[in-house]
Formats: sequence, C-alpha cells, structure tokens
Amino acid sequence: MKKEKNRAKAGSILIFVLVLILLISVIATRLMQETIQEMRYVSQQHFRDNLRIHAYSVLDLTVGVLNEFFMIERTLYSPDQGWGDPLKYADILPFEPNVSWKVKITDESGKVPFASTREKDMINLFASMFAGESLVDEDDGQPFYDAIMDWQDADDEDRDEGAEDDYYEDLDPPYFTPGKKIENFEEFRMIKGFAFDYDDPDNTGIFYEEDGRETENLLNFRNSFTFFHDGAVNVNGASDFLLRFLCGEDEDLFEELKSGPSSYSKESSFFMSMNDPALGQLAQKSGIKLGTVASMFRIEITVSRGKANFQLHVILGRDRAIPGANSAESRKNIKPISPQNQKIKYPLRVISLRENENLID
Repeated sequence: MKKEKNRAKAGSILIFVLVLILLISVIATRLMQETIQEMRYVSQQHFRDNLRIHAYSVLDLTVGVLNEFFMIERTLYSPDQGWGDPLKYADILPFEPNVSWKVKITDESGKVPFASTREKDMINLFASMFAGESLVDEDDGQPFYDAIMDWQDADDEDRDEGAEDDYYEDLDPPYFTPGKKIENFEEFRMIKGFAFDYDDPDNTGIFYEEDGRETENLLNFRNSFTFFHDGAVNVNGASDFLLRFLCGEDEDLFEELKSGPSSYSKESSFFMSMNDPALGQLAQKSGIKLGTVASMFRIEITVSRGKANFQLHVILGRDRAIPGANSAESRKNIKPISPQNQKIKYPLRVISLRENENLID
C-alpha cells in the first residue's frame, strides 16, 4: 500500500515537472520572438539612419556635379550636357556592400508657374483635358477654372460655375475653402470637378478616377506645372505635353521644336538662345515667358539595402530662381543664407526637402 502511494506521489511530481518544463518552454519561446522582433526594429532604425547618410552623400554629390558643370559651361541648359546622370558622371559606387542608390534630376524650371498662368490658357487646358479624344469646347474648361478661383479667394461669393463654402459644407465629410493660393497638387482632390463625383459623373473626375487613382491628365499637369519656380520656362526641360499645349494646333511647330535647334544654329541638341526662329514663333503663340536656361532642379534620391530603403526629395535653385526673387518686395520674405552656408559657399539654395515621402508638392 505504501509503495503504491510512493509511486503515485512520484508520478504527480513527474507530471508537475513536465508541465513546468512545458510552461517555461512556452515563455522562453515567446520571449525569443519578442526579442527577435525588437532586434529587427532596432536594426531597421539603424539601417534607416545608415541609409540616410548615403542619401545625403548622394545629394552632395549631385550638387557638386551641377556646380562643376556650371563652373565649366557657365550656363546649364539641358541634362544632355551631362549633368542629368550625376552618378554616372562622377563614377562613384556606394561605399558599403549590398547598398544601391539612384538619383533622378528633373528640370523644375522647365515647367509653367501655376500661380502666374493666364486665365485663358488655364481654361483652354482644362477644356482639352475634359474633351479627351472628342472635339474641344472651350466653355467646358470654365467650371474648373472658376472652382479654382473660388477655392483660392477670400470671399464667399460663388463665381458663375464655381463653388464656395456652402457647396463644400454639404459634402461628407464637410470642409471649407482655404482662401489662399494652391500649394500642392493633392489639393485638387478637394476641389469641385477635379475628383470624381457620383452626383455629377459626366462633369467631374478630370484629375482623379472613381477609385481615387490619378488620371493621365493629372500626371501630365504635374509634369508641366510647378508651385516653386516662377521665372521663364526652360523649353529644353518642357514635357511633350506642355510643348503641345504651348504650340496649340500647330503640329509643324511642335515637330520642329522636338527636332532641336534650327540647322543654322545647330551647335548642340538643345536650345541655347531664344534667337532660334522656332522659339520666336512659340513665344508669340503661347504668351508665356520662355527661356533656355535651367535654374531650378527637383532631385529624387533612393538608397536601398535589401528590403530597407530611404528616399530623399529636394527642390534646389539658384538665388535668381527662388520664387519671388525677381521683385524687391518679395525678396524681403526670402530667408537669408546662413553664415555657415556663406562660409562653405554652397552653390544652390534648398527650397524644399522631404524625407521618405512620395511627393513634396
């Protein structure tokens, strides 16, 4: 009898020990999982900071290449000069293994300043976007222009085909017009007519599809207009869409511009002077101030290591290209160059900078 009790007691102890071992194993496994997750998070932060250093190194390299071409050529006209691919020009590889980087330079001065675009031009542009492949009716562009003007002005009086706060208050969710100049392309998602409206599907959605995706119209608009540059439009950096718009229905002029400078002045593949006959025709036709010099640049940098990546988006410009720098009154609002930058003589002014964002406007 006593032996059976001892056996039962020993069995109970064994079961207790096994359960305890199982419990400790579960807890240990859980702790290991949490530790691994935390190590991954910490390592991601480390990789991010490390890739950030690479990204800013690429930015300095890009600025150095742009400045070198400016010092040698004296004027920047087009990426075809060689500054369009700074990594290839500098022949520099990432200074750590398993790291890759790339940089894209866009001539921001090759876009039309949105704030100074004439009413007639804007109405014609929206009318052509609305028409698509159909016959263009200029009156179709008026509602979009009026909606923009009501969005920007400080009063609450509706234009003939515009919309003020009383329209936006009835939306779900409701909101108000800002009463100031549009500062980024994303604002168009909020303005009447540009986003798809189920209550008026035939007259809305020229910039955004029913599911919220950007239309080709917005992509073309984004590549042709700017909220940063307000000087002459560099024809060398103008998109095909913008050139077609500036040429109007003159297809021959568009083809002439695409083929480059006229034969008698064909020193290069890009325009170096407004004296070219084709540019003279374009200037008379468009009414928009044109030029041949690149003075503002959009830099997009991506640095990757495995699945980790870091993005840097920057707008750079020479002082004369900074918005408002052409008037004495506007220059008062431009921040002065810091003493440190004056000392190192940084050749370009940083106008806008964003980290790990898809857009900066």
